[in-house]
Amino acid sequence: MVGGATKIIATILLATVWPPLPTRADQAAPAGSREQTITQELKSVEDPTLLKRRSWLDTEWNRFRDGSSDIEETLGVLWSWRVSSTQDWAVRLKLPYDWHLAGHTAGDSDLNGLGDMNLATGTAFRLGDSWRVGGGLDLRMPSGSELDLSANVWRLQEIGALAWDAPKNLTLSPSFEHNQSVAEESGVSPEHYLEVFFPATIGLPHRWAATAKYEAKVDFQNDNTWTHSGKLAIAKELERVPLSFSLSIKKAFDGGGKKFEVNFIATWFVRSKAPPPAEGT
Repeated sequence: MVGGATKIIATILLATVWPPLPTRADQAAPAGSREQTITQELKSVEDPTLLKRRSWLDTEWNRFRDGSSDIEETLGVLWSWRVSSTQDWAVRLKLPYDWHLAGHTAGDSDLNGLGDMNLATGTAFRLGDSWRVGGGLDLRMPSGSELDLSANVWRLQEIGALAWDAPKNLTLSPSFEHNQSVAEESGVSPEHYLEVFFPATIGLPHRWAATAKYEAKVDFQNDNTWTHSGKLAIAKELERVPLSFSLSIKKAFDGGGKKFEVNFIATWFVRSKAPPPAEGT
């Protein structure tokens, strides 16, 4: 099991440090309009097929029914390359720092420290003006500084996504994430589950976007148990700098121990070439 995990890690690291280089034809390709660029940047938060160069800080707050809270600050970086006129390639890194605030459960205590790091690589293809498809691999590593702040597993995640830019600035981008641990530490149980996501994102005037998202999860290690949740998000990008802010709230439909989840994300987009200014600006 550990030998197989080592091969997987080596493959992902190789893809990370040796990505394909852009072609000359792509370097000469004209940049999109300013408004198209901003619309795609806003939608890329929920659409895995839009591989926009960016860095972000994600503040996630999970509130539980026992009065406890988990807060996670994640610094993320995604760097992408244009492989051809129809394909992009990207590498993504997430570095979390976690806090656990104790609730009413006996023996619960405050805790903070580094969380589990994620390293991913993937690609996306443009199938036309309105369709895209993408896929990738993500490796979660047990890098948490405390046992209770880590999943204590080496977990591999396969990602697949499809996107359709429908009329009237609406994008449907369903995706799936298949998660399975390849090695476990500290005697924890193996993990094996599938998550599916169905977001609908609409671009709004004045650089706003809104997303409604349905999520479902089936846990193969727990009698194939299904859970369901819904998420609402609103995003805004500033006019003069490529900086956006997103606020979302997520609520489970099945009860359980979590009351809600709130995320606030600040994202800085890195543009290889500044798009031309919009008319009238």
